[in-house]
Amino acid sequence: MPKLTLSRRSFLAASAASTVYLTTSRAGHAEEMTFDFITPFSFSLAFGAVLYADAAGYYDAEGLTFRPQSGKGAALASQMVIAEQMDSGRTGGTNYILSRVENDAPLISIATIAQLSPFFVITSGKDPADTVEDLQGRTVGMASLGGSMEGTLDLLMRKGGFDPASVKKVKVADTAASYALIEAGRAGAFIGNTSSMIKAQAESEGVHAFAMDDGMPGQVYVAHPEMIAAHPEKFIAFLRATHKAASEIAALPQDQLDPILQAIGGKFDVSGLDDVETARSDLYTNARNWVARGDDNLLRNVPEVWASAVDMLFESGMITKQVDPTTLYTNALLESALA
Repeated sequence: MPKLTLSRRSFLAASAASTVYLTTSRAGHAEEMTFDFITPFSFSLAFGAVLYADAAGYYDAEGLTFRPQSGKGAALASQMVIAEQMDSGRTGGTNYILSRVENDAPLISIATIAQLSPFFVITSGKDPADTVEDLQGRTVGMASLGGSMEGTLDLLMRKGGFDPASVKKVKVADTAASYALIEAGRAGAFIGNTSSMIKAQAESEGVHAFAMDDGMPGQVYVAHPEMIAAHPEKFIAFLRATHKAASEIAALPQDQLDPILQAIGGKFDVSGLDDVETARSDLYTNARNWVARGDDNLLRNVPEVWASAVDMLFESGMITKQVDPTTLYTNALLESALA
């Protein structure tokens, strides 16, 4: 398989060319570009950066027709990008690294949107779990068997010296409604993203949760290297608009997010927006993850994190060979977008 890294020079040249292209596109002298993007699950405020960028017209201002699609798992999102059916998709950092290293998947990370894992282990306060050790012998629900949720759990179990097989894993929806399975005694825990955790705590009493901080890049935007090489201007435009939207959201205090929520709700069917207080908390908490490694690292693939992640996965046995972490990502597109 050819090396997947892309040179800074080629991207900067592409950026200059794309500036001319996008200027003429906005002036109506060129055909608009389309950008197909897939989320791993149904639209929620966890994906607020891209939803708001579209609702606010930031993609359109870049000459980009944004076409988002909700997927049915992080693995499917990656597969759609591999098949070149989507320009880009969002998936878990651990899941992506495993697929690249172990399966030679033709993907590269063009940005890290969630700098930390966005996942929480959710249990009942009557029988709480505070660490992965407490999950041994339990049935744990998750939306993506074989995807980023299972990968995060397995890594944390192995880091703690526990056998991942000691947990019975079942597929459930990544929504607050899955807490009913715990209340009914059909599961001992379930893994949910930030949005699901906040909604579950708002809707039910006694919900207990702990963050699954595994030291990995939390959630990344991946793309096919050949698609980037063919149309780098599309990816530069996508990242420029997404960065603008994410920066705007992250800069606001929680009580000033209503205009953002209204813009998103005006274009997308996102559950939970009718409960304004919970929706504010949901979006605000997600945005804190986007800038968890500093405002300057918004959307950036942080080299130290990727180097540590590769070492950790190799030491845990989840990847079977050492790789140069810099071959797994590129920041050149983002640098071009922000130049």
